[in-house]
Amino acid sequence: MKSIKLVPALLSFVALVSTTVYAHHSTRGIYHDDQIKEVTGVVKAWRFINPHPYLTIDVEEDGEIREYDVSFGGAAVVHLQRRGYTDATFSVGETIIVAGHPARAAGVYGLLIEGQVGDPKREDGSPVVQAGGSMF
Repeated sequence: MKSIKLVPALLSFVALVSTTVYAHHSTRGIYHDDQIKEVTGVVKAWRFINPHPYLTIDVEEDGEIREYDVSFGGAAVVHLQRRGYTDATFSVGETIIVAGHPARAAGVYGLLIEGQVGDPKREDGSPVVQAGGSMF
C-alpha cells in the first residue's frame, strides 16, 4: 500500500525537476526568434568553460560602445568543440562579425546563435570556424 502512495509523489517530483531543468536551458522569450541582427564588434572576453562558454564583444552603435553578450544557446564546451571551437578561437581585441537573434529586453544587448545561423566571421568575412558538425 505504501508503494502505491509513493508513485504519484515520485511522478510529481520527476515532472517538477524536468520542468526546472528545461526552463534553465530554454531561450524561449529571451530573444526575438523571428529577427536576425548582424553586428561588428571587438572581442572583450572569450571563456571556453563549462557549463556554458561565453563571448562578449564591444559594438559601436549610435556613437556609443555597447557590450553584447553572444549566447550559443546553452551549449556546453563539448558541443562547440564538435563545431570546431577551441579556447583559442577568439582573441581579445580582434574584430569579428556576429549575426543572431537579438535580445528582447530593452537596454539589453545580446545575440543568440542557433545552429549555423550567426557563426562568427573574421573582419574579412572568412569563417572563424569551419562548421561541419552538429552542435548537439
